[in-house]
Amino acid sequence: MKTSKWMMLIGASLLAGLFIWPLWNITLEAPQYPDPIGMDIHINRFEDMNPNDIQNINIMNHYVGMKDIPESIPEFRFFPIVAGSMMVLGMVFGLIGNRKLYLVWLGLMVILGVLAFYDFYLWEYDYGHNLKENAAIKFTDKDGQPMAYQPPLIGAKDILNFKAISMPRFGAYLMFGGMLLSLLAFFKSQKEELLKPLTVSLMLFMLLSCSSDKQPIHYGQDACAFCKMTIVDRSHAAQLVTDTGKNYKYDAVECMMNDLKSWEGRRVRNLWVSDYGNPGQMTDAKSAGYLISKGIPSPMGMNITAFQSLPYRDKMQSEKSGRVLDWTHLQEEFELNHNSHLVTQ
Repeated sequence: MKTSKWMMLIGASLLAGLFIWPLWNITLEAPQYPDPIGMDIHINRFEDMNPNDIQNINIMNHYVGMKDIPESIPEFRFFPIVAGSMMVLGMVFGLIGNRKLYLVWLGLMVILGVLAFYDFYLWEYDYGHNLKENAAIKFTDKDGQPMAYQPPLIGAKDILNFKAISMPRFGAYLMFGGMLLSLLAFFKSQKEELLKPLTVSLMLFMLLSCSSDKQPIHYGQDACAFCKMTIVDRSHAAQLVTDTGKNYKYDAVECMMNDLKSWEGRRVRNLWVSDYGNPGQMTDAKSAGYLISKGIPSPMGMNITAFQSLPYRDKMQSEKSGRVLDWTHLQEEFELNHNSHLVTQ
């Protein structure tokens, strides 16, 4: 499974933490309370931060006319449904693996988060402004208007001799983490899609590079793997491919044979030599016939020429004179018979 899918699945599953840990917290600090008092807000309930904290808050609020913290609010009925639905939806999107759906999920989470935040603000506003007329203590601001006791949406705020602190809790951090993971999953998926054609191209390149077949020789451009001279003679070039698929090109048969003498631990899968009767055409080196003749000079001076047709080789020998060889004799000529492990049969 792709990394982006895992990221999306994990991000969506983090919403499960909302059913365990609080989403938000409001804490009150005051000199008369050595230990701060406060309440945790879950998606389905209010909870004492310390034993009896909500009861103590309600007692304080009673004197200034604020409402009691209710045991439940309407939002607690559908918040768990929304959180559970978004978790399932995110996991389905993760399994589908469409990066656009990751953004859709993130967008829905942002919208729902903004709505929840706005609802939280309205609840705080109502809680801090709509005071009871029969309050035992009524404070006014500098303009003589009844004082409001609305806690901050996020952060800290001084209310009389209290400091009200409103901050997210672990459940909210899990939710933010899930949203961040969905965004990272989107970019990761985008990167994976970009890498896909590159990976296919690389695999294709490696497949071609590891081919056991001969490759075209670019005469006048390719360099000999042994003597480093540019390959120009179409009648004497040679090439081989190792068992790992690496291709070597030579400007003469003798270069290929001399190069093989220096190899240690490498094995050859195929060898080819230029057919003198068809310049530029390669033939199997092990089935070709060879003629060493000064009448047919080769690029490196050993005058080794290969022939696909043995009758034609014999004909050229009668014309140019020289010594004929087969593949076994050619290996002996270069003392490769003791290194026969170099060449696969």
